[in-house]
Amino acid sequence: MNLQDLYSHIEKNESRQIINCVISDTHCGSDRALFPPVICLPPLMADENERVLKFSNNQEKLYNHLMQCADYIKTNYKDHKKVIIHNGDAVEGIHNYTIQLSAPLLSDHVLIHQNVMEAFLARIDFSISNGDELYYGSGTETHTGYTEAGIAKYFEPYGAKYYDELKLNQYGKKIQFTHQWTSAGNGANEGNPVINGLRAMYYNSLKEGWQMSDLTIGSHYHKATMGSYSQNWKTYYGMITPSFQMKTRFGQKVSAFQRNDIGLGLFEVAPNGLLTIHEPLLMK
Repeated sequence: MNLQDLYSHIEKNESRQIINCVISDTHCGSDRALFPPVICLPPLMADENERVLKFSNNQEKLYNHLMQCADYIKTNYKDHKKVIIHNGDAVEGIHNYTIQLSAPLLSDHVLIHQNVMEAFLARIDFSISNGDELYYGSGTETHTGYTEAGIAKYFEPYGAKYYDELKLNQYGKKIQFTHQWTSAGNGANEGNPVINGLRAMYYNSLKEGWQMSDLTIGSHYHKATMGSYSQNWKTYYGMITPSFQMKTRFGQKVSAFQRNDIGLGLFEVAPNGLLTIHEPLLMK
């Protein structure tokens, strides 16, 4: 590549629309969460063979939806720069005496997640050379332990970066992510926690002298919603992302009679700074 081609390549990557795809709460290793069609895991005992495991009917639905999301992204945003953010809880882990597991070891869960995410990245034609970016956020240690830093390390060939709190600046729009920000709310109060969270951030920014982000994104609650807060002729947005885990027994207790959204969040940033938040790609 000569110098002129290099400049052209850089200019092309810097002036394209950006599509941000926010995946979270994949909880791989749970029997209610993402699992590949088939995976070969190491033997548990010295006198055993490798374990060949297949997805269940529920896991097949989740996996197929993830691949449908990937096809949608590939088809509709083929000329965009793709920014993929996994916003925490990559694996299920061994916690609270749960029996709802597809495999018994945390190391199994990591291998399952890596297999699923590699398939997703390949399906959307993810490419560093095209300027695409990959980020991995830390989730809830009860689930993940400290595995997510290692998962991000595994995906370093994809340019993965690891974060507790991520701040991006895309064409002048400030966007920040963390796994557990505020809840989605319920019933007539759905969306209120997001609005109140934005309001609190706005006044904290005034008191503490920092600049408020245009869009703040949290996950963790497995229910997708968004909200906005306007002040001083400017509007700030907040989003809670869906998950890729069906309700567990624990979930039935902590969010009884509430929906559980499956899918991923999408938003675009144009070179002129226009921010467009799309409806999430939810499983029906």
